[in-house]
Amino acid sequence: NIYRKQSEFGFRLGLNYSDIDFEDGDIVPGGSELPRYGFMAGFFGIFHLSEAISIQPEIQFSAQGEKSSSASDFNGINLSNDELKINLLQIPIFVNYTIADKFIISAGPQVGLNVWEWERKDDYQPIQLSAVAGVAYKFTDNVSVALRGSFGITDTVDADNRGAFEVEQGGEPLFVANGKNHYLQLSVAYQL
Repeated sequence: NIYRKQSEFGFRLGLNYSDIDFEDGDIVPGGSELPRYGFMAGFFGIFHLSEAISIQPEIQFSAQGEKSSSASDFNGINLSNDELKINLLQIPIFVNYTIADKFIISAGPQVGLNVWEWERKDDYQPIQLSAVAGVAYKFTDNVSVALRGSFGITDTVDADNRGAFEVEQGGEPLFVANGKNHYLQLSVAYQL
């Protein structure tokens, strides 16, 4: 019986498929937007409130963002080859509902702290809030696989570089955008 263990701990490894959803009318450098595939790793605890319901706080490193390809339409000069990639330290807190000791449905809030960005340091928000939900399947008492989706509530990118369109002089291209980060995450967990 899962409820006999009042608390459990473990670690999780997985992959993200993420992108940034920009608002209509934003001026984003690059000819096309491509998703980013990134690595994630973290630790979690599970605290059982009943046989079916538990609370699961986590802390994880997560590589997210997106890539954009070059646009070369300003006097033949490539405007940008930006990779809007960020790495986050995330703290989700899930409420889990377990069905038949095997299937787990999870949902909860998540706080993300920006710990590293690839480019455009001043255009990322240091703290990001998301809503996360997912499903998991337990193969054994120790091993499970989970699929999660995250929907950004606050902006990841908040940029207004209207006066920086000095491409010929080596300045940054025009970049006026607000965008939220979303991701799908597939992970394997091991409970100690």
